[in-house]
Amino acid sequence: MQVLFLALGASRKRAVVEESGAVAAAGGRAVVLVGQKQPWAAQSFAPGVELMTLADLEARHLPRRLERAVLYQGPRRVAGVVGRGRLGARTKKALKAYEKRVAGRVHRRLFMPLHRRVWPTAAARMVGRCFGERGGPELVVVADALSMRRAVELMEAWHADGRGTPRVCYSVDSVVPSPAAVSPQPSAAR
Repeated sequence: MQVLFLALGASRKRAVVEESGAVAAAGGRAVVLVGQKQPWAAQSFAPGVELMTLADLEARHLPRRLERAVLYQGPRRVAGVVGRGRLGARTKKALKAYEKRVAGRVHRRLFMPLHRRVWPTAAARMVGRCFGERGGPELVVVADALSMRRAVELMEAWHADGRGTPRVCYSVDSVVPSPAAVSPQPSAAR
């Protein structure tokens, strides 16, 4: 089973870690999509569980990679070549100012609105590619309230692309039994 965990708010960390581990232990593929990795740094996921951020996922799209190469990587390489010797400090300062004033503004004000308009379903396609040839998850676990909007956007995009929509739930417990539920518990009525 392929399961996508949307945990953008990071409010149910323990549940997401345990449930994604249960999916991986059952032989499934679990991808946990978070807003930022920093709140999840102390969590240890089971082997086979992939932790990704929305930014990492969207950065895989070819137009975003080209934009990053033109706006950031090219100028950094030029600054690296020019900024040797006595020009090093000035070049670093100029590069930092360029990235803040020019590249950042072009990215936010020009490229991102254009990218969202031209490729509105890019994020949904990138999520589908995380799961390989099968084309997407079979189950989407919406782990917190902040993930609800993204879940709706993904479902609409998958439906519009004709891929079909996966099941949506709040917890995997009803679909994949947890290891604690599988092991027999001694009865207290003895």
